[in-house]
Amino acid sequence: MDPSPRLDALVAPLRADVVSGAAVVARMACEVMRRAAGRIDAETPEEVRAGLAQVGLLVLDAQPAMAPLVALVSDILDAVEGADGADGAREAARSAADAFRAGLETRSQVVAARTAAVLPRSGAILTLSSSSTVRGALLHGAGRRSGRVVVLESRPMQEGHLLAAALGKAGVPVTVAVDAAVATLVPRCAMVLLGADSVGDLGVVNKVGSLAAAEAARRAGVPVVVATDETKILPIGFPQHLADDRPGDEVCRSQVGVKVWNRYFEAVPLDAVTSLVTEAATLSPEEVERHRTGIRVPDEVRAWADRRGLGDPPDLLI
Repeated sequence: MDPSPRLDALVAPLRADVVSGAAVVARMACEVMRRAAGRIDAETPEEVRAGLAQVGLLVLDAQPAMAPLVALVSDILDAVEGADGADGAREAARSAADAFRAGLETRSQVVAARTAAVLPRSGAILTLSSSSTVRGALLHGAGRRSGRVVVLESRPMQEGHLLAAALGKAGVPVTVAVDAAVATLVPRCAMVLLGADSVGDLGVVNKVGSLAAAEAARRAGVPVVVATDETKILPIGFPQHLADDRPGDEVCRSQVGVKVWNRYFEAVPLDAVTSLVTEAATLSPEEVERHRTGIRVPDEVRAWADRRGLGDPPDLLI
């Protein structure tokens, strides 16, 4: 069964979002899966599940770097297993999507509160991009600290401006800086605070610029804290997708004989991270690795991951 054009159209806005962080993208994906459950042409629960699996893989292909989508699709496929009739499977899928979305909100609030508790009371905090989890933590902790937030603008889409505007509107002292200033600015800060799109074998995948910030922090002895909920943590052996080439004209106008390297994501090795704050605990890199050993995903999702891992496009620098 191939997904119909109308089901594929449900995924199009998800594919087009190149600014939002993982939590926002996951909320959009919940709605896509919820609506797909009602539109799949199926007469048995097995057919409903097969259709949802195919739409789920479209969702994963639309945003392959976003780990919460793996957890969402896995939850929905598990929920419809053994459902009573096609209608029961549809309802189980909708309920799972609703529960996942509600859980995202709860997780985000808890992570924000837990992260706010570990923020330094004074001194600058450097961050980048526009993670809703990071924004929630900084807003939650604004009343208990006196330091400034430094936000790198995060080219090429400059979504760091969105984060800076939200913080400034809330009265948080904030400074926007160009990405290239990271090595100069980090030693003058008390913490580097990052979000995450996934946590896995490669480490913490986040917006390009995160690795430079983490390496500058390691040289300067500045702690690197990652604020992330557990839906972003992937099982052992699950590939993280960085080779997601974006349009070159986002970076510069096309020139004859010139190729543009424009990828949004990179990995920060776990040994460059001081701690990860989740809804359950503040974890060391070693504790994160132990947590990952217990995560399981459905066979369809694992097969998708294996195919994606083999099919990444070549790097333009090679």
